[in-house]
Parts: sequence; structure tokens; C-alpha cells
Amino acid sequence: MPATRTLSTKGRQTRQAISEAARVLFAQRGFHGTTLSDITSAAGKSPAAFYRYFTDKEDLLAVLAEEFLQDLVDLPKIPDDGDFFVSAVSIYWERFKPNVGIMVAIDQLAAASPRFALLQNRFRRFGRDTVRASVHHAQQQGHAAELDADHIALAIALLFERFTSVSLSEGLSDQAAVTTLSTIWRRTLYAVPPEEH
Repeated sequence: MPATRTLSTKGRQTRQAISEAARVLFAQRGFHGTTLSDITSAAGKSPAAFYRYFTDKEDLLAVLAEEFLQDLVDLPKIPDDGDFFVSAVSIYWERFKPNVGIMVAIDQLAAASPRFALLQNRFRRFGRDTVRASVHHAQQQGHAAELDADHIALAIALLFERFTSVSLSEGLSDQAAVTTLSTIWRRTLYAVPPEEH
């Protein structure tokens, strides 16, 4: 990425316009189906303006992914009440939906690019940490004693990743998606009654 510098108001607006155009186009056409010309045209900016803020399309994708990752940090981490699962999934879904093109692109590039493999792993680690904390919380309450927190965390995090990408292209409603994911997560941990002590 070009050297970090303080941007003017106009510079921030230009960079934001390019970022938003790319986010929409990556979701509609995919990363490989979107050209720099498509992005700058949709943003109403010149190619020269693009190169003031990004070195290439992959750099732009990495910046968008980092911004999205930062946007996820305030998801609830540990269940405090019965609404945790719905709340956490609702926030996740609301933030993931406009960024689906970014996540699909990262998935595509991760197989061949160490840079994007690391980014993908950071997203997965975040999801796994959140689920793992919920497993430990359930176990402290006497539920899910037989579950391995690391294995469940990986399985549910990958379920979220795949389900979200595919269900958005299938046109599943937001409410149906949130209900499905939160129900699977909650029932995985709380389907078995607490052990008798």
C-alpha cells in the first residue's frame, strides 16, 4: 500500500468511494470478475486516484479485509444471557452481508497467496475464539461436558463461513439465516441437560 499519510477530507472521500465501489463489485461480480477500471468507473474516480491510495487490486482487498476484521471486534465474546446466540449471530450477519464479496475473494486467494492465507486465518481465529468461549461457558454451567471446545469452535466457525457465503447467494432472508445459525450453535452446546452432581 502507498505510504500512510494524513488524508484531507477530499482524500478520505475519494478513498472511501473507491473502497465502497470495490465492496459492491466484488459481491456482484467476484474479485476476478472485477477490474480496476470497473472500480474506478463505479467510484467516479480516475485510475491515477486509485494508485494514490492502493498499489493494486489485491492491496485494496487486503485493506477492505482489515477494515472488516476491525469491525468485528465488538461481537459479544462470552454468553451473558439467553439472547447471546441471537445477538452475536445478528451482529455477525449484519456486518458480514455487505462484505461477502471480500470474504469469498479471500477464500479464493488464500490457496495461492500467503498474504491472504494469513488474513483468512485471522478471521477464522476470531470466529473460533468466540465459539470456544461459548463452549467453556456452557461447560461451566454443566452442559456440553463431552465436547472438545477446540473441535466445536473449528466446526461452527467453518459452518458460519460457508453457510453465510452460500446462503447470501441463495437469497435466504436475514431472519431465517440468523435463526438457523443461532439455533445450531445454541443446541450444539445446550441440547444435553446439565450433568447431575
